[in-house]
Amino acid sequence: FLHGDEEADHMLLLGPHSSSHAGPSHATTLASSLNDEGVIRTAVDTFLMPYWTEESYRSYVESSPKSIESVTTDDAEAIANSPMPVSRDDIYGSDIFEQVARFTQRVISESRNYEFDVIHAHDWMTYPAAKAIRELTGKPLVAHVHSLEYDRSGHGANSRIREIENQGIEAADMVIAVSHYTKGIIEREYETTAEKIQVVHNGIYGRETISHYRANSQDADRHIVLFLGRVTFQKGPDYFVKAAQKVIPHVPDILFVLAGSGDMLEPVKRMVTDAGLEAHFHFPGFVRGKDVEEYYTIADLYVMPSVSEPFGITALEAVELGTPTLISRQSGASEVLGNALKFDFWDVDRLADLIINCLLHPEMREQMVTMAQREVGSIRWDAAASKTMDVYNSLMTEGISA
Repeated sequence: FLHGDEEADHMLLLGPHSSSHAGPSHATTLASSLNDEGVIRTAVDTFLMPYWTEESYRSYVESSPKSIESVTTDDAEAIANSPMPVSRDDIYGSDIFEQVARFTQRVISESRNYEFDVIHAHDWMTYPAAKAIRELTGKPLVAHVHSLEYDRSGHGANSRIREIENQGIEAADMVIAVSHYTKGIIEREYETTAEKIQVVHNGIYGRETISHYRANSQDADRHIVLFLGRVTFQKGPDYFVKAAQKVIPHVPDILFVLAGSGDMLEPVKRMVTDAGLEAHFHFPGFVRGKDVEEYYTIADLYVMPSVSEPFGITALEAVELGTPTLISRQSGASEVLGNALKFDFWDVDRLADLIINCLLHPEMREQMVTMAQREVGSIRWDAAASKTMDVYNSLMTEGISA
């Protein structure tokens, strides 16, 4: 989700209020400006964000404006250009599932304006719309699994979301998983055959120049270990703290940076306080833009202790920026990074040992980065796009119909 004020030299970022809602003509103009003519982008009015839960959606609605008179200028422009009614009850569904249903109806209606060959859906919030269009048109459906409710919530998974995921995966003619790790979960949890699932690893964009901030850092004389991501169950921030507690007696001149926001941030802060580790922890909150690059480059180590990570692009980003990386085996990134040190997310003793050894042996860190950067050099989005096109072409060649 973009806020519209991010900075990135290598891409054009468009926030939700970068322009009024795009119709086909506006989208075609936008496509031309991005040098990808033939791509049509059409905005669909909805109040949904990736990784929202029932609780986060409810919190968003409760804190939102109650009427058109009290919305911000940007929100007012968006609503004014929207066919939706302006009363709060008509803008927001009673819960996230009703909001998904409204999104589904709008996508079905909009889809009638276009000719297309393949339907491609990327998460559970879009699966109902994709499934409905598949049934209406007979066009082949690709369900792209970037993350599952199993990853986000573990044994506390929402049964309604799981059922929607199951229906989308079952309706799909082909499923793309971002890793073999995720493919295994789909086979096990959703009883899908291996033949129906194609693995297309994520990638990153290469960077021509890197700004290094370590020399100017106020903590340049301390070892810095970085966690960067959503502070949620899935990302394992509590295991990061548990490992830190074991490292500090052996490497006292150390700072653990836990960058990000999420529903576990306050509990994790309490863990740090209760363990008396405040002097060794820094919580900068959610970081974006050039701040992300800064944190990567001042760190001696990047740690990704995810409990269940379909891929984990941050591990590739860290390597690309010259930071040695430790990643959990419960991640897709572990499949493509042979020169990152690996551990099981629950094994905080091994994680602590790896951190200590890496920090005490700088030549080890240098070798890790040199070898891992050779691997990352071939893990690009171009390769992922090519494999995805192969999936499209195979479905169209087979001539699947309803």
